[in-house]
Amino acid sequence: MTNTNFFVERLVILKSGFSVYDEDFHRGINVIRGDHSVGKTTILELLFYVLGGEIKENQWLYPADRCDEVFCQININNETFTIKRDIEKGAIPPIRIQSGTYEKTRSTNLGWKKFGPRRSESGEKYSFSQQFFDLLGWDSHKSDDYANLTMHQILRFLYVDQESGSTKIFRAEDNNRGDSEGIRIAIAEFLLGLDNLDTHKLRQQLILAEREFEKISSELNAMYKVLGTDSSLTVETLNTYIVKNSNEINVLLNKDVEFKEPPKEDRINTKKYKDLEKKIEILNRQLQSFHLDIQSTSGEIIDCELFEKSLIFRKKSLLESRAAYDNIGEMKYTHCPCCLEEITTSDVNSCHLCNATKKESSHSNNYMQILTELDFQIKSNKKVLYDYQEHLIGLQSAIIIAKTNLENTQSELLAIAKIVDVETQYLIERARKVGQLESESKQIQKQISIIKDLDKFKSRKSELNKLILGYKEKISFASTSTKKRRDKVNAGICNNMLAILRADLRENGEPYEEVFKKADCSDIEIDFSKDRTLIDGRVKFSGSSNYIKKNAFFLAALFESLSDPHYRLPRFLMLDAIENGGMKAWRSHNFQRSIIEMFKGKENFQIIFCTSMVLDELNNDEYGVGPYYTDNVISI
Repeated sequence: MTNTNFFVERLVILKSGFSVYDEDFHRGINVIRGDHSVGKTTILELLFYVLGGEIKENQWLYPADRCDEVFCQININNETFTIKRDIEKGAIPPIRIQSGTYEKTRSTNLGWKKFGPRRSESGEKYSFSQQFFDLLGWDSHKSDDYANLTMHQILRFLYVDQESGSTKIFRAEDNNRGDSEGIRIAIAEFLLGLDNLDTHKLRQQLILAEREFEKISSELNAMYKVLGTDSSLTVETLNTYIVKNSNEINVLLNKDVEFKEPPKEDRINTKKYKDLEKKIEILNRQLQSFHLDIQSTSGEIIDCELFEKSLIFRKKSLLESRAAYDNIGEMKYTHCPCCLEEITTSDVNSCHLCNATKKESSHSNNYMQILTELDFQIKSNKKVLYDYQEHLIGLQSAIIIAKTNLENTQSELLAIAKIVDVETQYLIERARKVGQLESESKQIQKQISIIKDLDKFKSRKSELNKLILGYKEKISFASTSTKKRRDKVNAGICNNMLAILRADLRENGEPYEEVFKKADCSDIEIDFSKDRTLIDGRVKFSGSSNYIKKNAFFLAALFESLSDPHYRLPRFLMLDAIENGGMKAWRSHNFQRSIIEMFKGKENFQIIFCTSMVLDELNNDEYGVGPYYTDNVISI
C-alpha cells in the first residue's frame, strides 16, 4: 500500500466577495495562537467543513455563520487542488473542486467540478467523498452495516474538537445512526490499515457470491417446476420435434383444396372467417417481430453491460497509472524509439523527446479531464442501458397482449367455422392444426431456452460453490495475518502514547497521574467499538489528564503512520483540545514540547492546533499561522 497524504496549503474565507481571512499553512507543525475567544476554533471548524465535514445548524460559530464561502488550497499526493464550499446554515451544500492553486482558480473561475455530499442511489453521480477517495487512491470502503464511509466520517478521526467528550475517541455525532459501533470500527480500521483491505474485498466477494448462489438455486427450482418430467430432455431431442412440426406444417399448407362458393346465406360468415384468418396471420407476424426485437434488445443490453465493465476497468487502470506516476515519476527515454539515436535534450521546461514546451499542470488537468470523461461515459451508458431494459419490459408486455388477442381471434374463428361448408371447414381445421403445431414449436423453443439456461445455471452454480469455498479458505488463512497486523498497530500506538504520557510531569518532576508514569503497553486498551481508551482499566482521569490521554492517542497514530506503509491515515491531524479540562500553562507547554520532540526530523506530515498558551519555541513565523491574535481572527 502506498502512503497517502493531503496537506492544507491555504485557507480563504469570503464575505460579500471580500476576504475576511487569508492565511498560508505549511507542512509540519502549524500553530494558530491568540487570546481566549478570538475565533481560533472557528478556523478549524471551517477547515473541517470545507474538507467535507457537516455542521449542524445550531453548531455554527460566530462570525463564520455570517460569511458566504470558504476556499481551501490543498496538496493531495503532491498534486495541488482548490476546494470551495458555500456557507449555508441548516443545509449540506455541494463542494466544488478544481486542479491548481487558489490564485489560478480565482483568475479563471472556470473548470470547477461540482460534487454533492451524497452519492446518488443509481450510482450515476459521484459524491465529494468518492472523488476525494479517488484522488487519495483509496478504495471505496463500507462498514459492517453497509453504510459508505464519507469524508465527514473520516474527519471525525482527523479532527479533535473541543465539544466532544474528553473520554471519547471520535468527534461526537447528534445522530446515533451516524455513530454506530460498526461505523466507528470501520473508520479506525480503514485509517489504521487494520481491515486488511484484501480480506475485506474477499468478504464482499463472498457475500455477492453467496447471494448469486441463492438466486441461481431459486431459478433452478423454478425451472424444474416448469419442465416437470421433461427436465431430462435434451436440446437435440427438442430440435427434432421442431423440425417434425415444420415439415407437417409445410405439408398442410402445400396441399391443394377445392374451394366451393358458399351459399348466399353463408357468404357473410365466410368473409368474416377470411378476415379472422388474415388477422391471425398478422398477429403471428407481429409476435414474430416482437420476438426478434427482444433478441436484438437483449443483445444491446449485453453490449451495454460489457461496455460498462470496460469503462470501469479503464477508470481503475487510470487510477492505478496515476498512483504509479505519483510513485515512479515521469518516464524518460535515453534513446529515440524511432532511429535509436541517443537523446540529449536538457531543457527541463521542454519534453525531452519532442522538445515541445511543457504545459503547467498538464498532467493533473489531463487526469481530471479523463477521469471526468470516464464518469460521464459511465453515466451515459447507464442511461442507455436503462432505456433498453425498459424497452425489453415493454416488448414482453406487448407479447402477452398479442398472444391474448391471437387466442381470442382463434376462438372466434372456431365459432364461425361451425357454420360454413365442408371445404371451408377443412380450411379452418387446417389453420387450427397449423396454429397448434406452431404453438407447440414455440412451446418447445421455450423449453429449449429453459434447458439452455438450466445448463448455464447448473454450471454457474458449480463455479460459485467452488468460489465460495475458495473465499472462505482465503479469509480463514488471512485471519492469522490480520491478528498480527492488529498486534503490530496496537503496540506501535501504545509505545508512542507512553512517550507522551511519561513526559507529562509537574514542575517538580512528579507525574500528574501516577498510572501514566508506570503504565506499559499491556496496560493500554483502545476500544473503537465503545469509543474509549483505557489505561490500567480506567477510562476517566482528571479533566486535563483525559485530554492529554486523548491527544496522545491521535499523535501516536499520526507518528506511526509516517513509517507504516499500511496506514491510510493521510498524515494530517487537527487538534483543538490541548488546553481543555482546566489545563495550566506549564502542563500545556510541556505537552507542546512533547509534540516538537516526537516529530523532530520528520517530514511529510501536518499538525494544526490552536492554543492561547503558546510555547515560546512555537511563537514565531516558522510554526505560526498568522499573527498572535488579540482580536477576532475573522475580521468582518
